Amino acid sequence: MPVEVPPRHAAGFTLVEVLVVLVILGILGAALALGIQDRLPGLRFSAAVSALEDELRNRQVEAMVTGQPVAFSLDDLKHPTGGAAGRRLRRIAAVTLTIDSADAGRPGAVVFLPGGWSPGAEIRLSEGDRAATVRVDWPLGTVHRE
Repeated sequence: MPVEVPPRHAAGFTLVEVLVVLVILGILGAALALGIQDRLPGLRFSAAVSALEDELRNRQVEAMVTGQPVAFSLDDLKHPTGGAAGRRLRRIAAVTLTIDSADAGRPGAVVFLPGGWSPGAEIRLSEGDRAATVRVDWPLGTVHRE
């Protein structure tokens, strides 16, 4: 009696199938990259505003802890340090910044006095058609976005 051998089917995908999947993934990746690229300027600006608020609050806490006046000025952005503070300063430096200080002794600087008090300041950030204002209120030194 003859023995029948079942037909052998190759397992896996053909080269054409793999190439079609890779082309589809490439098209989807390119479309996603273009969509994200349009949003990057807005995200960078939002990150700069948030970083400025964080940096000002950190300077306020530093003044409270050390009992010494602590200032933030445009000069701080020229030579950012390492670590988290340096990353915040680099994000802030990526946009245009102007500081209107209420402290006549330190124009162009936001000053926090021991205890966290501040004479107040208004910081304007801009990038292209985007703009935001961060205010440091007198006398409590409250930092907030307007």
